[in-house]
Amino acid sequence: MTTPLEREIATYTAANPKSAELHERATEFMPGGDTRGSIFWDPFPLYITDGNSSVITDADGNKRLDFISNMTTLILGHRPPEVTSALKEQIEHGLSYSAPSPPVVRWAKLMCDRVPSLDKGAYHGNHDAIQISVIPPLDQAGDAESPQAVAAFPGISDTAVDDIFIIPYNNIVASEKIIREHADELAAVIVEPVNGQCGMIPGKPEFLEGLRRLPDELGIVLIFDEVIAFRIAYGGAQDYYGITPDLTCFGKVVGGGMPVGAFGGREDIMSMWDPSNGGATVQHAGTFNGNPMTAAAGIATLEALTPDRYEYLERLGGLLRQELRALFAELEVPMGVTGIASLFALQFTAEEVIDYRTYRTNDMDMLNTMFIGLQNEGFLISSRCGGSVSTVHTEDDIHAFVTAVKNVLKRAGYS
Repeated sequence: MTTPLEREIATYTAANPKSAELHERATEFMPGGDTRGSIFWDPFPLYITDGNSSVITDADGNKRLDFISNMTTLILGHRPPEVTSALKEQIEHGLSYSAPSPPVVRWAKLMCDRVPSLDKGAYHGNHDAIQISVIPPLDQAGDAESPQAVAAFPGISDTAVDDIFIIPYNNIVASEKIIREHADELAAVIVEPVNGQCGMIPGKPEFLEGLRRLPDELGIVLIFDEVIAFRIAYGGAQDYYGITPDLTCFGKVVGGGMPVGAFGGREDIMSMWDPSNGGATVQHAGTFNGNPMTAAAGIATLEALTPDRYEYLERLGGLLRQELRALFAELEVPMGVTGIASLFALQFTAEEVIDYRTYRTNDMDMLNTMFIGLQNEGFLISSRCGGSVSTVHTEDDIHAFVTAVKNVLKRAGYS
């Protein structure tokens, strides 16, 4: 007897033969055919040929409503006219230069004007030395009150693991104990104000406020990772919560769909990247830092994201979570939904998901069944069943998505 997941996979495979063929070819030239872990899934990922507004089209001609928008990046939807117009204009002047360009100055000013903690901003890439205890096996993760540091990948050095202490999300009592115990060794406390990895879990105000208070007292830098969370309010999560970190990392939305990494914060800290007056303390290399194409897209996106658009996004996100909760109650299914503002995630557990360990109570087979099943229904979310609404989504889209979730649950035996 086949399982619900096997049935959904069979339907998916039959509907996407060209994506299957493309993936098979990709495995000849790339390891596992993969370019980015977050967009790989079994039995094979979709190959997208077009995106317009809220709709994506794959190589087989199937159209789907996109509720993940390149992992929460495309807050204005696919090919928004403001952004495509700005990119076309920049193309006429050049793709990249070995010197700064005027759009970068405007881009940085927009960020500093709208984000409370930014005295200065800059653009940079990433590194994997802090990919510690991202989604560790629970048998290696240690006690919930005092977690162990576990490398996310085998290639990460032991010294990176030794340099990092893990605090439990949304537990300020245990976190304070760990921070005080290691205060003399700590340079910074880093936190996502909205935990994207475990299903868009909002940080509890008392947790984030405590993480602001402790570094102030102990002389430690507080860093917010707002790569995802920036989209929840005009000035980001720190604006939403009213908590000002010392440094903030950005990505996704601030690049308007182009590759981007950015950070900013207190002037005394940011001055370490100042190359004048004897040179920078910290290296700031990168051929594509401050790329004018990304700057053009980022400027157009930020200028389009007015406060009323954030109100619309929050209303749509709230409606989606409300309707999903009503559906789960109607079907008496042990599920929940987490999220904040325009972010959401389906949770296949009766537990209230507030951190990594409660997230791990999810029924992973049902999570995968829903992920593949929603694609069969004509919707795309992340493989962890997280999603986001964009400014081009409508209330009808929300209703249709909830109906699709209901259809998948019924096929899985919930009715």
